[in-house]
Amino acid sequence: MKEYGGPLPLELKKINKSFFPGFQHVALNSGRSAIAYAALAGDFEKVYIPYYTCKTVEAGLLEAGIEVLYYNIDNQFMPVEPEGGFDNTALFVYTNYFGIMTHVQQMDIIAEHSHVLFDNTQGFFTKPVRGSYSAYSCRKFFGVPDGAFLVADRLKGLDIPKGNSAETAGFLFKSLEAGPDSSYEMSKENEEHINSEGMCYMSSLTKALMESIDIESVNDKRIANFNAIHNRLKHINQLSPVLENGAPMVYPLLVEKEGVREHLVANKIFVPRWWRWIAESDKTNDFEKHLSKYLVPVPITQIYDIEDMEYISKIILEYVN
Repeated sequence: MKEYGGPLPLELKKINKSFFPGFQHVALNSGRSAIAYAALAGDFEKVYIPYYTCKTVEAGLLEAGIEVLYYNIDNQFMPVEPEGGFDNTALFVYTNYFGIMTHVQQMDIIAEHSHVLFDNTQGFFTKPVRGSYSAYSCRKFFGVPDGAFLVADRLKGLDIPKGNSAETAGFLFKSLEAGPDSSYEMSKENEEHINSEGMCYMSSLTKALMESIDIESVNDKRIANFNAIHNRLKHINQLSPVLENGAPMVYPLLVEKEGVREHLVANKIFVPRWWRWIAESDKTNDFEKHLSKYLVPVPITQIYDIEDMEYISKIILEYVN
């Protein structure tokens, strides 16, 4: 029954009606849910994932009762075929690292594997490809509490609950009023909520927020920030990132010098260390360990501008040089 009266809700203008025209998509609560959903909806019993990825991907699949298989990547971020080859009955997850996957990489992966899911959680603006699955994360790119999309030519529905994000979304308001650092602990509580919630469809709050965001302006701003910081740091970067698929999540800076992350954090430029366990595993290769130790995911978020990129570059170069 419709309710009348009471306090007014947050008023948001609906801008986006279709995020992935021409494709079917399912709106979910997290990237890990999107990948597990694809495995369940596609009746896959096994899924390949790279060692160099977030542990939550593995956790989501195991919770769904899916057998997880692993592979390494080479220094071009391409899969290393295991002894005995890949099982072509399995779903093959390829991570679009940092959101800078090239068209050639996309086509090579599709040519080599029968059932492909592109993990685009770091590349929201990478377009889906026919004959494959694509998973996207909302909260890595936008000011939302959670959210993800799974995109494919066809998708069947699953009997799962709808998510609830209102109880832990307060960090968004706190960050707006007092800055990101002040909302850090609240954002961790939100993270714990997502992890404990399990696979759910996207909450009404996240759906409304996503529909209100000017997606194209976000893409344009991130690309401008990426290009600005790349022009200043490319001479020290061991990677050569190229943008072919829209704006990435971060600028991936790989520089073999101890303490860069710590120096940035000391200057209130908050950058994480991704997947520390990789460096200590006996199953990962030298390149993966090198990434774990030295990769600096530099923020290029749309709330920043070219002057911010110049400042961040200056802080990095002063330390590295």
